[in-house]
Amino acid sequence: MKSIINYGDGPKAIYEILKRQIIAGELKPGEELKIMPLAKEMDISIVPLREAVRMLAAEKLVELRPRRSPIIARLDVRDLVEMNQIRGALEPIILADAVERHTPKTLAACEKVLKRTLKVKDPWEMVELNKDFHLTLLGPTRMQRSLDIISDQYDGIARLTQFRVITHEDQLGKLHEEHARILEAAKRGDVDGAVAEMTRHIDQATNRAANELTEAESIGDPPANDAM
Repeated sequence: MKSIINYGDGPKAIYEILKRQIIAGELKPGEELKIMPLAKEMDISIVPLREAVRMLAAEKLVELRPRRSPIIARLDVRDLVEMNQIRGALEPIILADAVERHTPKTLAACEKVLKRTLKVKDPWEMVELNKDFHLTLLGPTRMQRSLDIISDQYDGIARLTQFRVITHEDQLGKLHEEHARILEAAKRGDVDGAVAEMTRHIDQATNRAANELTEAESIGDPPANDAM
């Protein structure tokens, strides 16, 4: 894995490469990240690499261990459920505020993201578009602090679990249909309808991801770490 990264790119570039490898499953849960060998393999200094690993740990993608190599974090259904409980509590409230403030221009931006999801086959890009759709739909809200909290939920382990679910081809169509129903209600100015569709969408996403993680554990992925 010879890298084109140079020191001037800094920890952020290294972080992005490692994050994509984790989310894509190239780096497996429980796998050790041996700093010195990895720095040599990537042809980079250990200083930005260590900082990149700390950034990944902040997103719970990497688990730091005293006097031992960090490891790729194991998936935990409880973490997933907790994150989606946060989404389930906040997103409908934010959406209710946003629907009344949408304009033809902001709705067109939502529609543009939605149309892109019909053409995408790459799971990684679909995960990014999923985040873009939700944040664009919620964007007009005045509840910026709540929106920042929601934005955080789309990073780290949430992206990893979404990637796993989206790699099932039948889920791509379901995701688009659910988003389309939410957007259609928003276009009508139907606050109650949009909130109901969003709530249903988050509940279904939670169930799909929880089922995927449970299935992965049953066929041999490392079990969730109770200490996480």
